[in-house]
Amino acid sequence: MFNAFYSKDRFQFIHDELLMSGLIEKYNDKTLIHKTGCFYSKNLNVYIDTSDGVNEDLGIYEYCGRIKRVIKDSKGKKFLYFKSAYSSLWTKNIEELASKNNGKVIPFFKWSFNKDFYKHVLGNREGIKRLNSTDKKEYELGVFFGNKPYFYPNKSENEPLISWSDHQKFNLEGKSKNTGLLNIKSRQDIIEKLNESSFSVLHTSKDYLGYIKDSFKCKVIINPPGIGEYTSRMVDQTYLGNCIVLRSNSYDNGLTWKQHIPEVNFNGSDWERELKEVIDNYKYFQRKCASYYEDCWQPKNILRYLTEKIEKI
Repeated sequence: MFNAFYSKDRFQFIHDELLMSGLIEKYNDKTLIHKTGCFYSKNLNVYIDTSDGVNEDLGIYEYCGRIKRVIKDSKGKKFLYFKSAYSSLWTKNIEELASKNNGKVIPFFKWSFNKDFYKHVLGNREGIKRLNSTDKKEYELGVFFGNKPYFYPNKSENEPLISWSDHQKFNLEGKSKNTGLLNIKSRQDIIEKLNESSFSVLHTSKDYLGYIKDSFKCKVIINPPGIGEYTSRMVDQTYLGNCIVLRSNSYDNGLTWKQHIPEVNFNGSDWERELKEVIDNYKYFQRKCASYYEDCWQPKNILRYLTEKIEKI
């Protein structure tokens, strides 16, 4: 059993299941490492990293500030590092550092960090669907995001495996001057392409409940990349049984979504044909998205996965 430290707000999706799992002896609503759950036992530490990963347009490996802090925290003890945003490509440096320091990285699951999802949607699925579900879709695509750019810190001038901001964020040795920010324009690019296409697109700047209502008017909802490659839209839309499409990427959950949630290579020359195929078969993909939530993404399934991985150690 573990002595657990994490923010209930950050872990709200699986908090109740964690407390019922038998894994936790004592829970502390306190964050010791930024966006990370820390679980301590005599012979094994477990860490759950809930950060975003990295937008693949940047073409850089994920920074290692958090794993360096975990290695420092574990003090040589064996540890498991469950990574919610895991890429077989861009997580490489994190995996190598963990392996060299008595640790192992395990792909995990993203979930929603949107408070409105818990307030208005979770537990109210049938009521929302009853009010909004229809076979008569007014639009092919729902584009429920803006075109503002995102920014990501450059690497440290003294330590290339971490960003300049990681020194302070994770209380690491050394320091770096501010080396600037990388500009991520992925959303602007996708919106421009969709607006220039022949697809019928619904844009909205409404509040969360307006977004949920409008999503039922569309055959397919676009999940845009931001700092990372996916957002909380994946959870609320699969939970409600709608079809959501991602930009093609190397990230995945511990139980893969690749055969359930469709992806389109918006950076490729054939993206319109790929997207049209999803739109034309949206009812099929609705069922696939919903089945992924039911079979893999429910909190009880996430906790079963977590428990099985820990028990193997």
